[in-house]
Amino acid sequence: MLVTALAVCVLPPAASTAATSEEIMPGIRYIREKRTVGGAPVVFHVVFGPKPGGLYGLRPVLSNERVSGRETLTSMQRRLLRRNNLVGVNGDLFNWTTGHPSGIFVRGGVVASRPLSGRSSLGIGLDGLLRLARIQYAGTFQFDGHGIRGLKEFNRPITSRRGFTLFTSAWGGHTPHRSYTTEAILTSVNRALPNVDRRAFVVKVVRGSGHAIPPGGAILQARREARRILNAQAVPGGGMTFRIGLTTWWDGVKTAIGGGPVLVRAGVPVYRADEWFSTYQLGSRHPRTAVGQLADGRILLLVADGRSSVSRGLTNTQLANQMVHYGAVEAMAFDAGGSTEMAFNGRVLNNPSDGRERPLADSLQLTYIGAYARKPRWSTFSPNGDGYADTQRLYAKFVRRSTVNIRLLNPNGALRWEYNAVRFPGTLTKDLASRSLVEGTWRWIISGVDGHGRLSRMERQFRVNNTLGFLTLSKSVMRVRRGIGGHLRIGFQLTHTADVKVTISRPSGRLVRTLTSQTGLSPGGYAVIWNGRNRDGYVVGSGTFVATVRATNSLGRVALAKRFLVRRVS
Repeated sequence: MLVTALAVCVLPPAASTAATSEEIMPGIRYIREKRTVGGAPVVFHVVFGPKPGGLYGLRPVLSNERVSGRETLTSMQRRLLRRNNLVGVNGDLFNWTTGHPSGIFVRGGVVASRPLSGRSSLGIGLDGLLRLARIQYAGTFQFDGHGIRGLKEFNRPITSRRGFTLFTSAWGGHTPHRSYTTEAILTSVNRALPNVDRRAFVVKVVRGSGHAIPPGGAILQARREARRILNAQAVPGGGMTFRIGLTTWWDGVKTAIGGGPVLVRAGVPVYRADEWFSTYQLGSRHPRTAVGQLADGRILLLVADGRSSVSRGLTNTQLANQMVHYGAVEAMAFDAGGSTEMAFNGRVLNNPSDGRERPLADSLQLTYIGAYARKPRWSTFSPNGDGYADTQRLYAKFVRRSTVNIRLLNPNGALRWEYNAVRFPGTLTKDLASRSLVEGTWRWIISGVDGHGRLSRMERQFRVNNTLGFLTLSKSVMRVRRGIGGHLRIGFQLTHTADVKVTISRPSGRLVRTLTSQTGLSPGGYAVIWNGRNRDGYVVGSGTFVATVRATNSLGRVALAKRFLVRRVS
């Protein structure tokens, strides 16, 4: 039977979906939606996750595991993927020269970067609750037998003309180069904990800067007039005590990250936080990032795309309102603009306004350490031998040593395949290619019990649908002439009755022409002819095009597509 495109039915492109929602990990949902805010379109990327605890965590991550330097969000995630599954956003603002975060960074109770007193800090409690406050820094040190002196900076270059700054190994390999400096090399440096006196011992005093920070050690850098004090008091073999003072530090908090400003308190949006941000940073529409917590303890991560006609971005006031809209009772902003980003397991979810990822100082990651099944290779699988979607691949990932059970159930609920074992961290895959698979919805169910007795489970579904197959094009390069057009034969086969639509489009998805739209086509072989004209009747120009056949019936919707070139000749 031959269906030709002699009578063309021109249909408008399908309306785009306003919102999509997907459970990307057990208990963690990602929503993408486009709404109008302040008279302009904004694309939102929103993640809801459980309250931190058990299999779930909220973890700040430093670029390259050090204070200095920068790293992309997806690179940070890939470093952690073997032991975690994670979705995260960009973190604090940062210094463009050295890459150090502007505010606080604390992990495992160890201070890596001091807070910025004029901006908010976010603390993550051991109870899973978020704390928001402006933390003040008051660092001090003293050499044995001498008085207490102020430690003007900690793990960041000193910006004033004189004073002291302490660089621990968390900073990086070497101290930054600064003029008119002298450094004391320290060893046996205890971890820098908030508001706790820590000891260190002087190895030697050296002129200049840029010296290597010894493992387990630190360097005290003195600038200008402070060099005289260092030379007089730092005695090789002598001891030193230092203290990273953090006023209004929270009890029960061992993890913190900087950012700001505060957006929501007790469910009420905060419009004037009076933090150290410019009018341009707060009042203009930019891409925005924020973190919040709902009344029931769930975590909310939000990214709003901006600086494009598709998504204009938000002002800081609008961001506060949107965090309340999504249910946050406490919320804080992170860095905005080109830094704004959300990624899942090493894949970017939003559209960064720079057109690519911007390397960052740090990030905030919502982590999950239970059983995880990524999406099957094909959502609709057709093992009919036509070379497209013939082999399905299924995945099961465990990031902790676990006793696992994996089952594959057919559309009738019967067990097709099962696996039981004790698995070390890693990913198991299973391929399906049998043409005897029953058509319908299949279920891939994985579960595991880790060494702490914690049970986790995840299910993925896919469809076996052989309705449509064997898409062919009569040529890979179609030549068209002005006023005449060309000739392209699009062939396909149906194994079940279906509604069929055949279209020509651009790779961007822009519809060029609907060739046919038929209901209730019977099984058999079909062909559709395209004459090289668009829906307005004009011969198309040169370029890449896509021929797509879609078939819909009770088994679902399936589509096949092939690209080809058009060459316009005179």
